[in-house]
Amino acid sequence: MGIETKPFQILALSGGGYRGLYTAQVLADLEEEFGSPIGQRFDLITGTSVGGIIAIAIALEIPMQKVVELFVQHGHEIFKKRRWYSRWFGYRRSNYTADGLKQLLSSPELFGEKILADAKHPVIIPSINYTEGKPVVFKTPHHQDFRRDWKFKLVDIALATSAAPMYFPRHMIENQQYVDGGLCANNPNLIGLHEADYFFDVSLKDIALLSIGTLSSKRTVNASNNKDGGLIDWAESKYKLGDSARNIIDLTLANQQMLMQQIADHRLTRHKGISFKIDENLVAKSTDYVGLDLVSEWSQETLIGNARSSSKIAIAKPELIQIMSHVAPSPKWHHGPNKNI
Repeated sequence: MGIETKPFQILALSGGGYRGLYTAQVLADLEEEFGSPIGQRFDLITGTSVGGIIAIAIALEIPMQKVVELFVQHGHEIFKKRRWYSRWFGYRRSNYTADGLKQLLSSPELFGEKILADAKHPVIIPSINYTEGKPVVFKTPHHQDFRRDWKFKLVDIALATSAAPMYFPRHMIENQQYVDGGLCANNPNLIGLHEADYFFDVSLKDIALLSIGTLSSKRTVNASNNKDGGLIDWAESKYKLGDSARNIIDLTLANQQMLMQQIADHRLTRHKGISFKIDENLVAKSTDYVGLDLVSEWSQETLIGNARSSSKIAIAKPELIQIMSHVAPSPKWHHGPNKNI
């Protein structure tokens, strides 16, 4: 008889701005249904942009219902537009400052002054180092080679992974500029699989991956527009040229997310691993109320309502029941104040 291997479970959370309220509500429902902090069910947690913020909260074992409440209570403060003459309609500055988000993240209810070494579970958060022009992944010290990231403040990591171009300004860490990790890995599934394979030395056949999206929506062409590919074409209006960059970013994020999900599914299916996704496709009428920066009573209703529906269906699935029955072993920390190996 061969040696029985324990499953290695990964939780991957996509980016999506305020649509992360959907993700948080799904996770809150799972915690309510299965009990215990959800981070205890996973050997590795990864998230991008708002998914990265939620992933950090999970690694700290902050109750997901608390995260939902904070999303609802402080959404308008996070997405409070600069005055038009300050931002010049997005030409000169990002539409939003990071002040509201930073204030929320720095509160004792969330991250306060905690550093990455304070995480209770292994977590990896992608971003882009714009100063050096390369992708980076902030990681807990769960491998002997990860010697520095544990010193970074969680607030800084959260702001770095969520600094979406046109929406928020770039974030500075140690005199280097960082932008949203969604530009390289809005769906962090493959980053999680690579981490498990390369740094945890886990076979793909032993991996169970739970992916949670932010309500998928496809950006498609408006056939009435010209096809010349200029600013007016991409902005879909000659009066809102600043929307051109945002529309391109939205298109990039949505399609990259779908492609990464498909590749992860194929890899795990081929090697007899498990891939389970919780997400919904927005119906056409709902897209007017739900967006990366749309905060309103209607967007909250749509996001929370869809999350409740998604979790209700998922909770009855055998794959999710199997995933949620797992209890991850205590992590091994190679560096930092909690070093245990």
